Amino acid sequence: MPANNNRLGLKAAGTISKHAVLIAVSVLLGFPIFWMVLSSLKTNTQALQIPVVWWPHPFLWKNYPDMLSAVPFYRFILNTLMYAGVTIVGVCLSSSLVAYGFSRVRWRGRDLLFQVMVSTLLVPFFATLIPLFVIYKDLHMVGWYWPLMVPTFLGSSVFSTFLLRQFFMTIPQSLSDAARVDGANEFYIYSRIVLPLAKPAMATVILFQFIYCWNDFIGPLVYINNQVWFPLSLGLNLILGTYSTNWPWVMAAATAATAPIIILFFFTQRTFIQGIAVQGTGVKG
Repeated sequence: MPANNNRLGLKAAGTISKHAVLIAVSVLLGFPIFWMVLSSLKTNTQALQIPVVWWPHPFLWKNYPDMLSAVPFYRFILNTLMYAGVTIVGVCLSSSLVAYGFSRVRWRGRDLLFQVMVSTLLVPFFATLIPLFVIYKDLHMVGWYWPLMVPTFLGSSVFSTFLLRQFFMTIPQSLSDAARVDGANEFYIYSRIVLPLAKPAMATVILFQFIYCWNDFIGPLVYINNQVWFPLSLGLNLILGTYSTNWPWVMAAATAATAPIIILFFFTQRTFIQGIAVQGTGVKG
């Protein structure tokens, strides 16, 4: 009995210590968001005051409508949704087709070419930024979202292709073989058998691409030169001003831009976890 009690005590102590560490890390990571929300309700003097004013007095809820009237916030959201919607379609179509070819169709050099494609993830974005800009400028595509949208229809999302390929390889090959025996072609197998079974992976790709577009700053900054077409990430930069900055407005804009992503995560966290877990699966073709 004493040995069992000691074992239970050690197990309970281990559980408590793990939860304590997780709570501490959660508080540490959540503090910037908490500070951002509180700062959005302060006056500009309180936001810059030293010693720090931790709690706003009074709560200036009008910072939000004032910020919304200062910049075309809703226009920025519509631009972002348009950007995300088109690129999601492009990524889902092209990445799923390329992933099907790498996972379900046998051809010489398939695995080597797949390794080469995955290795391009190691190439920094900024290493290809200037050459790509020159190419798109020569094609008269700079100035709008064309350089950000068109590549997604050409299989440019290597991560999405890798994720879908790993998931497709978990689908039994016998299903494809049976369809071929019945006379089905590859496109029929891809569209009627593989894609319906890959809904969790496709949902993960959609979520990742949406979050990427919502947060994308460098791409629009380089290629879009008209403020009318700015996405939310780039439009919020206008609130900083040229000579002075209203920091509560900046925090209010950051809160309004962050809230949809946080809400989306809480409603789709199971899909996120499945998407991360599926990357390590599919080791058999």
